[in-house]
Amino acid sequence: MPSVNPAGTFPHSVKNGDTLFNLAKQYNTSVEGILSANQGLDPDNLAVGQTINIPARQPLALANVRGGPLRPQITGVVSFYEVPGGTWVCVEVNGLPPYQPADGANPIGPHGFHIHLFGACEVDDPQDPFQAAGGHWNPTNQPHGNHAGDFPVLFSNGGYANACFFTNRFTPEQVIGKSVIIHQSPDDYRTQPAGNSGKRLACGVIQRA
Repeated sequence: MPSVNPAGTFPHSVKNGDTLFNLAKQYNTSVEGILSANQGLDPDNLAVGQTINIPARQPLALANVRGGPLRPQITGVVSFYEVPGGTWVCVEVNGLPPYQPADGANPIGPHGFHIHLFGACEVDDPQDPFQAAGGHWNPTNQPHGNHAGDFPVLFSNGGYANACFFTNRFTPEQVIGKSVIIHQSPDDYRTQPAGNSGKRLACGVIQRA
């Protein structure tokens, strides 16, 4: 499930021997920054298994997402932070369409959310926009559901979604120049090659921050 960590932070599970000084050194941050991200934290009483928020450095890459002709109200940003072992991805988006349950057709929402091959967000066909972005980014030739670019679906809260998650499938550098796409329908994570996520509502090119 996506994390509920505050934006700009990622979780660390305390291990035996951890101190704030060591964690600050490990994650290239400061003790003061960790304390600021964890109100009320007692640095002298860290418990093994306790989850604390680690401030992320500035994102290495960003995608400014804009809706196309099927949902022009969508605006948002996807941030890619370099963290030990992979990437911390945060998405914040407004203007998602109201949920519609399946009734002889695919539902509208929750919304499929992926990295696509090409950094191209030209609309072209207004009835089937953003095809220039290509298919899902899948550098290791995996079946759908295990693509490096397969992300959790976005749940709309009155049009708003905000989520962060960790992936060890890529670093931010590896996705610069590709795109992120928000789809109309949920990803079923099994239909090949793209999860039956429906039309492409919004697109953003991933650029160096």
